[in-house]
Amino acid sequence: MLRKLDYGEADRIFTLLTRTHGKVGAIAKGVRRPESKLGPPLELYSHIDVLLAKGRGELDVVAQVERLPMERMKGDMERLAHAALIAELAERVCEDRHPVDGVYELTVMALDELAREADPRRASAYFLMAALDLLGYAPQLTECATCQKPLQAVPAPFSAAAGGFLCMDCAMPGMHLVPLAAIKVLRLMASGDIATYRRLKLEPSLTDAMEQVLTAQLEHHLDRRLKSLQFLHQMRLSN
Repeated sequence: MLRKLDYGEADRIFTLLTRTHGKVGAIAKGVRRPESKLGPPLELYSHIDVLLAKGRGELDVVAQVERLPMERMKGDMERLAHAALIAELAERVCEDRHPVDGVYELTVMALDELAREADPRRASAYFLMAALDLLGYAPQLTECATCQKPLQAVPAPFSAAAGGFLCMDCAMPGMHLVPLAAIKVLRLMASGDIATYRRLKLEPSLTDAMEQVLTAQLEHHLDRRLKSLQFLHQMRLSN
């Protein structure tokens, strides 16, 4: 479940991401009443099996719902903010009732990983890299994005406009250098080796560098900024 909105006195509208029908809007009638049997499984960011009936308008009607196995999302603000980022990006790239290959599976995996991971930023970063790759926007990590020469094993500047890291010959003077350790972790993430990624000990400064690369690449290719990403930036500035 990607999003929910209270409607009327007791109803609630949900945005669901489905495996075969893409993004679907549905209304659960009377779900906010204490005696409703539909209410408990319909948690935000939960993984559910839902039976929908055809409604009169654009919204389907929730007839039955059952929770599927997935770690329950803890209620701390930072974790929920990263969950909102995953959900918002999934919603942004999917059209109504038109599935995009891989988005459903990636979103379910990312939310489950986020619920289990001690540091929510790690799970969120892995999702962003996988999403960029799925959408065809993955940054160039091993060769210069401008001249295609292999990158040296040294810190390197990143350019979202160029599409990845640059060698020092192609870099503009004064460009910020991303630490080599961050580049190596990004390459590991891009390889899809989540088992090794889980075992890494990442310092906050290293996670910062990775996030800056991934969010810059993502925002360069989106037509408008993600609200959840802006909120995360504001949270970080206030801490």
